[in-house]
Order: sequence, then C-alpha cells, then structure tokens
Amino acid sequence: MGIAFAAMVVLLPRLACAADPVAVLTEIQVRRGQVHVRSVGDGDWSAPKPLQSLRPGDQVRVVGDGRAVLVFTGGRGTEIVTQSNSPYSVSAQSEVGATDRVKAVIGGVTNFLLGQQKERTFQSLSVRSVRSQPPAILGPRDTRVLPGNVVFEWAGSDRLRYNVRLVGAQGVIWKRDDVERKPLTYPASAPTLAPGGRYVWELETKEHGVQAAQFEVASVTDAAAVTDSLAVLTPANAKGYTPATLSLMRAGLLFQQRFYADARRELETGIVASPEEPTLYLLLGHVYDRIGLKQQAANAFDEAEALSTR
Repeated sequence: MGIAFAAMVVLLPRLACAADPVAVLTEIQVRRGQVHVRSVGDGDWSAPKPLQSLRPGDQVRVVGDGRAVLVFTGGRGTEIVTQSNSPYSVSAQSEVGATDRVKAVIGGVTNFLLGQQKERTFQSLSVRSVRSQPPAILGPRDTRVLPGNVVFEWAGSDRLRYNVRLVGAQGVIWKRDDVERKPLTYPASAPTLAPGGRYVWELETKEHGVQAAQFEVASVTDAAAVTDSLAVLTPANAKGYTPATLSLMRAGLLFQQRFYADARRELETGIVASPEEPTLYLLLGHVYDRIGLKQQAANAFDEAEALSTR
C-alpha cells in the first residue's frame, strides 16, 4: 500500500503537467528549412505535428529558413521561432497588455485548437475521374449561416449545367436554372431569410438527379456575438499575431459556433495566402469531416501531413 501511494505521488506531477499545455503550434514552415520539437524529458528531436500542444519545458528548434509560430493559452500572446532564437524553450507566459475581451476571445479559440491535433485515423479514398462523379454540395451544408451571407457552392464537372432551388417551410422560395459551376450568392432582391429559420437547398443535374443540404440562419443575437468576436481576431486588435494564424483562429471560432461554411471559406482564403501552411489544411479537414465530406476531408488531411513532414 505504501509503495503504491508513493508511486502515485511521483506520477501526479507528471499527469498534471501532461494535462496542461501552455501553447499550440499554429504555423510550421519547412520548405526552406527544418522545424523540430523535443518534449520535456525526451532526448530525441522529432518533426512537429500541425496544432501540436506544447508544455512547459518542451523545446522548438528551427534550422535554415524554417519557421514555427506558437500561440499561448489564455490570450497570453504569440512567439515566432526562427533559427536566430532556437532552440526555444516553452514556458508559461505572463499576462500581456491586451484587453480582457481580446484575451477571452483568443484564449477560447486557442483552447479549441489544442484539441484538434489528433492521430491519423482516416484513410485516403480512391478517386474516380471528376466527370464520372456526381456533384457534391460544399456549402451551406449542415451549418449555420450569418443573415445576408448565403453562398451556394458545390464541386462538380464544369461540363454540366446545374439547377439550384431554395426550399423553406412554404415550398420553393427561390431558384436559378441552367447555371455554371461557380459560387452562387443569394441575392438581396430575393425573399429575406428569417433569423432562426431552417432551409434546404437542392442541386440538380440531368445526369445525376437531385442532391440536397440543409442550413440554419443564425439568430440576430448569435450573429452579432460571432461578428463581434471575429472583429477581435484582426491585426488591429490581435497585435503581433501573423496573418496565417489569424486566419486559422477565425476559422476555429467559426467552427466552434457551427458556422462551417464560413470556416471553410476562411481557411480557403488563408490557404491562398499561405499555400504551404499545414495547420490550415488540418483544420479544413476537420471542417469537411464534420459536414460529412469524407473524400475532401481525407485530401485535406493528406496535404497537412505532406506539408509538415517533407
């Protein structure tokens, strides 16, 4: 009994430490250099994983023109690690001079990102030619949307013509026929979508029939709250945070609030600006997985792994 109690006392500090990360890796740039991490108590350096959690005593090492960006929990700021300040030893940071509102928003999103780095549990799916596949609704799909911000998007062949219909409780309220495969914005001249209302939109082709997806328009209160939080995650308010990390955090906030279509578009915009950032692809994979697009999720996860390990 005494031996068991002593062993438990020895293990408790380790368990507490393991349960309390103080930072997350939000950017890993390895095209022109290398990035490695070493966990406290581990003698070996290893390649980092996108959105890897870091604890006090962990180290980050950068060689050449590589770069790593850390975001600390509790809205306590960020650190850019390059060869010049390597190896960087992770430690709990003191309070920064940001407002309580900024720290609360950034802290909440950081805690969410800490839970997104997971071991690979998916398998890439075989892909047939695009011409033989039916169209796939990308968004809005099983998501909330902000009032006045509805964009219908889908994947499919450019050779096909598409019919789009929006259906409410009273039936079809808007439609467009014979359109090309490109984003289609719900026009301001169309009937106003009710806050809190649920809708179904249908995508039809002659070759593949009808597909449908549902979405919900956020309430005025919820829309105002998420818009206010997004305003915090801008260079003017979140000073010192890099553009790619801010894109990641904005998408994380939208994901938390079930605005999956907006999160996907935020990540796609971030990827255009930072096409070699694996963390953006990792979170994009989670978005696709959440809305049931397994092939797109597998592709995004594959890209995240390839970018972080090459």
